[in-house]
Amino acid sequence: GAIERIGIEGTGGLGRALAEYLVSEHVEVRDVPPHKTSLRQRGRHEGKSDLLDAHRIAAETQRNDALAYAFKQSSPSAPDAVRDQISLWHNARTSLRKIRVQLIGEIDALIAGLPEHLRTQVPERNTARARINSIAELDTADVTDPIVTLRLQLIEHRTTMLRDVLTQDKTAEAELAALVTRTGSHLTVVCGIAARAAAEILLETGDVRRFTEAGFARFTGTAPIPASSGEGGKQPVRHRLNRGGNRRLNAALHRIAMIQLRCEPRARRLYDSAVSRGHTRREAMRILKRHLSNILYRTMFRDTQPPPA
Repeated sequence: GAIERIGIEGTGGLGRALAEYLVSEHVEVRDVPPHKTSLRQRGRHEGKSDLLDAHRIAAETQRNDALAYAFKQSSPSAPDAVRDQISLWHNARTSLRKIRVQLIGEIDALIAGLPEHLRTQVPERNTARARINSIAELDTADVTDPIVTLRLQLIEHRTTMLRDVLTQDKTAEAELAALVTRTGSHLTVVCGIAARAAAEILLETGDVRRFTEAGFARFTGTAPIPASSGEGGKQPVRHRLNRGGNRRLNAALHRIAMIQLRCEPRARRLYDSAVSRGHTRREAMRILKRHLSNILYRTMFRDTQPPPA
């Protein structure tokens, strides 16, 4: 019969080239998440092979009309160029952050092995840049021990690498800020959202028009899950924490909530009101995050609407 749609597992990864070709040929392409196919009897009953995986992807594509379109779009369309650039810079910055942590750990370990008269010249610093500056001021004129000399050489080498990483990270942050501005997003107007946080939210969300407001809350893991029965046609009386959804977006919402509790009076009032009604502090935080999810959705949705004539 006629092909209604094609499902690909990983349209943002190994399946991207195929997805781009099919979209250019006006074929409807759906992105099948890997966890969807793993739920369809992988391992316990049928095992795993390319043929079995292809069959599971096809079955999920045929069965599930709610699967996202390729490249996180709300309708069949090519990938967004600006979003792709955001993805590349965001991934680069994530890698740089991991390298920075590793280098700082190695430098600290090398410093810990220095003699006391050298080690005491490097006081504790809160930032990587301050640590680099303090290391550069070390007085090593009287060092003759070859082991200590080697440690100092390795410290200098790691410090040079750390300087380069910090420079690249600063460049990546500036590029992300410029790209967020190009998207026309107003997320940075919201208290607690810097350009890099806005970039991550835009990247993880894609085209927000593919969600409803409640659907976006489920996607971010901020919508509680019903956990009671026996109510008949009434609303459920008990809910539990939703541990699903996109955990990166959920973590971003948590950071925004923590900042708003310090800087935004309205968030503090909402939180205190929930506590005064008998909610625990964790439950009050979940209420605030659910509220922030709605704010993010409405802000991004307004950004997609054409300006009034």
